[in-house]
Formats: sequence, C-alpha cells, structure tokens
Amino acid sequence: MKQIERLQMYLKIQELKRLNLKISQIARHVGVSRNTVYKYIDMTPEEFQQSLERRGTRKKKLDDYQDKILG
Repeated sequence: MKQIERLQMYLKIQELKRLNLKISQIARHVGVSRNTVYKYIDMTPEEFQQSLERRGTRKKKLDDYQDKILG
C-alpha cells in the first residue's frame, strides 16, 4: 500500500470516527481489519506522519543489487 493510499485510509477512518460509527462498521466501510482501525483510530496526525516516515526508511535485502538487477 502506497503512502497516498495510507493517508486516504487514515483520513477516512478519522472521518467515520467523527460520525460515531463503531469499529466494525468503520472496518467494513474502509475495507480493512478491525485491528488496523484500532491502530489508526486514536493516532494523531503527527504520530501518523512519524509512522509513514519509519515505514519509508526500511531497507530491503535486494536494495544493494538493484542496479545489477535493473541493468
């Protein structure tokens, strides 16, 4: 899932939270598990931004070989 999609999901969860929907209703509407909703529902925008930054900095095993593979 790309960062834009995660941001849209986070914003949708926050919007549905303001409408006082239950966790399971939000999960069904957004199309994610209840655990994911629990993770994002009480997260502040700053915490969400930090989680995106942490997610983007992960190193993959094949990153060192990317040039060889693409070449």
